[in-house]
Amino acid sequence: MQRRLPAVAAAVLLSLGLASCAGSSTPVADGDALKTVEVTGEFGAAPTVTIGDVSGLGEEIERRVEIEGDGEEMTLDSTVAADLTVYDAGTKAEQSPYGPLGQVLDLSAEGIPGYLTGLFEGVTSGSRVVALIPSALLLEGTANAGATDTPPALVVADVIEVPDARAVGAEQPSTQDLVTVTDAAEGAPQISIVEGGAAPSELVLETRKLGTGGVVAEGSSVVVQYTGVLFATGEKFDSSWDRGTPAQFSTTGVVDGFAQALVGQTVGSQVIAVIPPALGYGDQASDTIPAGSTLVFVVDILGTI
Repeated sequence: MQRRLPAVAAAVLLSLGLASCAGSSTPVADGDALKTVEVTGEFGAAPTVTIGDVSGLGEEIERRVEIEGDGEEMTLDSTVAADLTVYDAGTKAEQSPYGPLGQVLDLSAEGIPGYLTGLFEGVTSGSRVVALIPSALLLEGTANAGATDTPPALVVADVIEVPDARAVGAEQPSTQDLVTVTDAAEGAPQISIVEGGAAPSELVLETRKLGTGGVVAEGSSVVVQYTGVLFATGEKFDSSWDRGTPAQFSTTGVVDGFAQALVGQTVGSQVIAVIPPALGYGDQASDTIPAGSTLVFVVDILGTI
């Protein structure tokens, strides 16, 4: 589905402490070290960051809310998505450019590092958070625990809560006769290709459920559950449902047909997209998608940043 790999923010941030102990790490509100950090810019756009002398950072996370969101307050039971950037606070070098975390975080999940719960817990959905994370917390529970040469990390994160596990919009009349979709009690919807239908030469879209949330803008980050099947055979080639967590990516990081299926839709909607090769992978083949394939996606839109 994706044209290229998502931003490396998840790899940079999570690899630092994925083996850390679960539980919350209580942050210090805008401590002295964090006061030397200046962050400007709007929610949902890359920030401008200036890092001062953070040598006074203690053993706890220092955190401040740069932009206050008006959504629900996140708890240890929340599911969170974020667009973020990560800096080495020692060298002041950007380690990961601003972009989607790439995966949605269940803060109640076993093994979630304490510094991640400390980053998000108590923040309202729609907020921008700035945090300095001490190296000891980053390395806790890892093979590098106790190392003294690892600098702290500075994280700037635009965060939303993802309250729904699937599209909850109102069902709409069908507008195409190529694909039928049946909701499952749990997990992915069932997709069937209508027998005898001809593969379309142009993009076919149907809003099967119409949500009432925010509109997906071009270039925005979206949180979705999706399944993709081959139009020719109905064989599944990809599904976020199989990975157990929604996907998060930018609309600029997917094939054109998938992006067109998302932009202009509302959160809470479920969209059916039948994508001709020219708007998919064209003559490019993979292990699961033959060259020249028409693709079918059913996408539940759960959030946008």
